[in-house]
This record gives sequence, structure tokens and C-alpha cells, in this order.
Amino acid sequence: MPSYADLNPFISTSVGENDLWHAAAFLDVPYIHSVPFGSLRIAVDQVRAHHRSQVRFVRGAGGSGKSHLFSRLRRECADSIFYAYAPNPPLQPEALENFILSRFVGSLRHPARNKEGKESPYSQLRLLAYALLKPVVEQDFTYLQLHEAWAEIGLETRKDMIHQAVQLLEAEHPMVPRSVLRCLLNVLRDDKEHMAAQWLSGAAYLTENELKYLGVVEPLARADMGGVIQLFGKLAAQAGSPVVLVLDQLDLVASQPQFDEMQRLLFALIDQSQNWLVLIGLVADRFTAWDAALSQALRGRLGVPDSNAPQGFRLPVIDMLPIANEQKRLLLNCRLDTPALVEQRQKDGITSAIHPLLDEDMARLTTGGAIFPRHLLAAAAEAYAVRTSSSALPPEIVAVVAAQPLPPPLPAPRVPVTVVAVPPTPLPAPAALASPKTSLAEKVNVLLQQAVAAVKADPAPPSAIDLGERTRDLIELMVAPPVTISEGDIRKTYDNFDGSDRWFEWGGGRLRIVTSDAMRGSLIAVLERIKAATGDTLLLRNDIAPVSGQLTMELLNTFKSKNTFHHMPVSEAAILAALGSMLAAQREGSYDHLATEPPATQDNVFAALRVHPLLRGLRFWETIQKVHAPKAGPSGPPQSSVLSSIIRPPAVLVAKPPALPTVNPPVVQVARPPPIPGAKPPPPPPFSGATKPLARPPSPPVSKPIARPPSPPMMKPPTGVARPPMAKLPPPSQGNAA
Repeated sequence: MPSYADLNPFISTSVGENDLWHAAAFLDVPYIHSVPFGSLRIAVDQVRAHHRSQVRFVRGAGGSGKSHLFSRLRRECADSIFYAYAPNPPLQPEALENFILSRFVGSLRHPARNKEGKESPYSQLRLLAYALLKPVVEQDFTYLQLHEAWAEIGLETRKDMIHQAVQLLEAEHPMVPRSVLRCLLNVLRDDKEHMAAQWLSGAAYLTENELKYLGVVEPLARADMGGVIQLFGKLAAQAGSPVVLVLDQLDLVASQPQFDEMQRLLFALIDQSQNWLVLIGLVADRFTAWDAALSQALRGRLGVPDSNAPQGFRLPVIDMLPIANEQKRLLLNCRLDTPALVEQRQKDGITSAIHPLLDEDMARLTTGGAIFPRHLLAAAAEAYAVRTSSSALPPEIVAVVAAQPLPPPLPAPRVPVTVVAVPPTPLPAPAALASPKTSLAEKVNVLLQQAVAAVKADPAPPSAIDLGERTRDLIELMVAPPVTISEGDIRKTYDNFDGSDRWFEWGGGRLRIVTSDAMRGSLIAVLERIKAATGDTLLLRNDIAPVSGQLTMELLNTFKSKNTFHHMPVSEAAILAALGSMLAAQREGSYDHLATEPPATQDNVFAALRVHPLLRGLRFWETIQKVHAPKAGPSGPPQSSVLSSIIRPPAVLVAKPPALPTVNPPVVQVARPPPIPGAKPPPPPPFSGATKPLARPPSPPVSKPIARPPSPPMMKPPTGVARPPMAKLPPPSQGNAA
């Protein structure tokens, strides 16, 4: 059934970020997880009514449907909420605010959705700006009507209305820098929308001309980022829509400094801002760590009094429960009812709504077995592949097997012992219909390509912090453990540092990677702190961030004289970001139930990624290897000259025992092969007139004089006997002087 084999509706077993923002069709069964979804809707309505920020922990096993629930909330609430998705936060606690702001503004740049589930012609960020512009318009327009009317207004009128709106916002928020309000409303100008959104996200790579065009002096300071995050909540409250911030895939948040920074962020959104609903997706063991790490002060703001809970407060938790048998059937029927399958059945004249699956497949999948949606979909994908992979068998066998299960074989007839019976050829068993499982390497390749496409479709470019995190992912994947990672010292001496600074040690080598997209004075400050590096440092920068200015170029050239600079192109950055999303999905258990050969365990998936040509062929990875390669130091015996190795072959190369393994790998030298016993030494190379003759090497110093052996006694010839003629020796210049 080749026409059906390519229409397997169960291949997609999870909701990725690409599906969240770009998927046109959203296959959903509202009956599944209706209780936790109802709890989320109640929380949204409470924030909308009272503008008081709230937090909910969504707890469930990997594959239980947390990401699907978050996606359903976005689609069901449409443009009545401002929705932001920030998965996989950085490990550096001090980089959390920058990460949240970048992800928040990047999420708002995606299109808003109307109540019919269709994308609006404007982004969520523009929707917020339209809401702030309404007091100036003084007409009761819907957002769509305002968007259409705004396109007909002249440029000068737009400038005047934006100026009036900025003045109104300044009166309501006098502590907010004017540059923040100006850039927020400048997203309504087509010629400034992209740059204004980049500035609001904390991007440090805008040029002086771009900043001047925006009407701001410098990039958004790190000290102001927390205030901008809080401002968004207040402005959204003026627009009448709550802000839903989803923090997903927090499995790497495990240290107390990370928990402390998370608590500081939640404190700020609760006490200094308003209108936030923060959803934190966690697996059970991670929630246990959070439950133990949060302070009593924060638990008192978030939780419910409970004498049996730690510190007297129970955290607000929404649990993802296993699905029942009837819910399994609804989920399978939903996938089998996709338009492509329905069209193919109608074309073939098949009336069964579950074709190519059989009733027995549905019974086996819905009775017992998988208890979470992702596991069920993985099992259904394998059953579907079995039923659609029998086209190579004879038609009569396919018809028999497809119609009903094979009957048990008949007992063999009795025959005399002396007669050798030839057993009849049995029909193939159902197991023979099963094609080989999908190759894990092929599956990983498909997933990686999909992740790369999703990253390229995202309008928000990666930040320097994201680039540092993905660099860590790449190194931890590609090199043999253990890898020791430690923080550099740039952030200790420079508060406005916009990137990452880490030391990586493995295999006896050491490498420092600094990421920064800063411009002008901020980049100069970074270069001044790394200009004295001695060949072990790699400066990494996104291609979207140019390098200009005389002093900047002088410092960069000084750094490059001993170290390495890599301008990361967009194509490489997309591959790194895709790798990060795949590793996060692996930690969530998204691939545990794929039907592949070998199984999609963590080690097998990592092994398949490690040899993938997209990763192995990264120019950035080759650069890392070159910088990390151990340098030949001055230690060790000096290398002998060519002539001395010819005259006196080093005996240590012949009889040297194998060296024991050391921490630092020895410098690899090409040694001459050991001499063969009884063989003559090789003749010296012929002299070339173009090369200066090699001088005789100096004799080694003798610590103690060596006595000359006594000469044998010589007899004088008898008198009168003539002496034999003396042989004539050639002059020393002919090579026989010795």
C-alpha cells in the first residue's frame, strides 16, 4: 500500500516550537486533558479580571501532553491574550533576564490569532501597540479595523499620532525611559518595525546609524531589561489582555543560584508588575527539586496554606493524568480522519474509517498498553507501518492477511515412520508482514532538518547568550566525556556584558569561548578584556552583528594575532539552534517511544547526531578543534638536528618502552624507523648545490679525558734497505680528511 504508507498520521508525536507558531492544522481532542485545560482557562480569567500575577506548575511525565496543552491554550484564547514561549533557559543565572526579554519580544513578533484560529495580518507586538494607540484615535475600532485604517494614514500623520501616544504613556509611566516607549510605538512604522523590535529585545548589535534612525542613543542597557519586562505586563493590562509566559523544558535548572534567579524574576512579576500568568512545565522529579528550593516568602505569594506542605504552603500544581481507553480511541480516530487519508480512501472506494488499520489493531492499542498520548501515537505509528508495508507480497496473500487473522495451522497427517514427509509451505505469519523498523539515523536526520527549518522561520535571530548555550550543547555532544566547564571573568568586571564567557577542558586541552554581539563601546570593553589571551580563546559573534570603528578594529586585530575570531553565519546558527531544541526534546523523553532500529535511547540518539554531516561539517566545529588542539610547549628534550639523527640514530627510539598514559597527550613526532640488526646505516642524502652544505656538528663535551691506548712497538728497518714509497693522500677537501 505505497499510497497509504506515505500518509502515516501518527509520525508526529509531540508539539514542537515550529508546530506552536507555524502549524496551519492543529489536531486536537478537547476531551483529552479537559480538566487541566479548564484549570488553565480559570487562571487566565482570574488574571484578566484582577490583573494580579499568578503562577501555575504544570506537572507531568514526558509525553503526557504538556506542550500540547500550552499550544491549545494559545489557539483557544486567540488574540485575547499575549502569549510568549521561553523554553530551555540558559544555565547562567545572570543571563536569565536577557533571555526572558529576548524570548518574550521574539514571541510577540509572531502573528496574532483571531477567534476562528486564523492568523491575523499583524503581530502580537503590533496588537499591543495598537492598543496603546487607541486613546489617540478616539474611535471604537476593532484591532483589525484599526490595522486597515492605519495603512491608509499618511506618514506625517502617523508620526504625530505616535508622538501623542508616547506623551500619554510618559504621563502614566514617568519612570520608564522615553526610548523604551518610543521604540514600542515605532513598531507601527513599517520602516522601523524590525529594528525597534530588535532594540526592545535587548539586541546589542544595532549600528550607530540604526540607533540614530530609531531616535535612541544606545542599545537597551542590561540594568533596564527587568524594568522593560515588568512594563509589558502593565501595558498589557491597559490593553485588557493578560500575558501568558510559558517556561518549558526546565530540566537543566538544578542549582541553587539558578533557583534564586528564577525566584527573583517571579518576585518582580508579582510585586512590581501585574497581569502575568507564568506557566512552568516540569516533569515530576524536577518539580520535587523546585518544591524543595523555593523560599517561604515566594511560597506564601504563590501557594495555598497547607499545614502538611513544606513550609506551610502548597504550590499551585496542575497535573497531567494518564488517558483512559475511550480517550485513546478518540485520539486515534482524530489522526485517522486527516484530509489526506479521507481523500485516499474515497479514491479507493474504501468505507472503513480506520483503514488501513484493522479493528484488532484498535483494540490492541486502546486496551492497556500506553497511558500517555505520545506513547500511544508511537505505538500507532508502528502498527500503521506494519499494515502499509505489505505491497511486495503476492496479492492473494495480502488479501488473506488483510481480511482476517490467519487461522492456526492444521495438524500434520499421520505418516509411516519409514516415509519422510515434506511439510507444506505455510502462509507467512503476520510478523513477516512487518517491514524493518525505521533507521534511527534517518529519523534523526528528518528531525534535525525539521528543527533547522523551524529556526529559519523564526523572525527573532538568536542572541549572543543563546549562541553560547548552543555552543555548550555542541561541545558536550561531540567530545568524549568528561568535559569540564567553568565561567570566565568578563561578567565579574563588566556588568553590561551581553553574551557568555566559558572555559571548556577535555582531553588535556583547554579552550575559552566568548560570545558577544555588542557594538561600539560595549564591544571595545569586551575586546580589552580578552586582548591579552595567549592563543586559547575563540571570540564568537553572530553574522548579523558587524564590526566597525578604528579602535574596535585595532583591538580585534590585536586579538586575532594570537587567537581566533569566528563570524557565525545564519546557516550555522540555525543548525546550532536546531541541535539545542533536539537535545531539549530528548531530555523531555520525546524520542523514547519512536519505533526505530536501533531504539531511540539517549545514547543512540546522541551517537546518531554525533556523526551527522550537518554537525560534523560545521566550520565552527572545525574551528573549535583547531583552537583546542594542544600546542607543542618548550618542555621536553630538544629535537635533534637532521644530520645528527643520520650520523647517530637515537637509541631511545629503538629500545624505548611504551609510555604510560598521561593527562597531557604527548607531542606527536615522526620518528625514523628503528635500524635493522646487521644492516648498514642509510647513506647521507646527496648534496644539492642550491643548499648550503651542513656543518659538522660539534663534538659532545667530554667530562673526563679519555686516555689514548698505547701504540704497538714498531721495528726500525735495517740499515741500507730502501724504504717503500709513501702513498699520496688526497687533500682534506675531498672528504677523506677524517
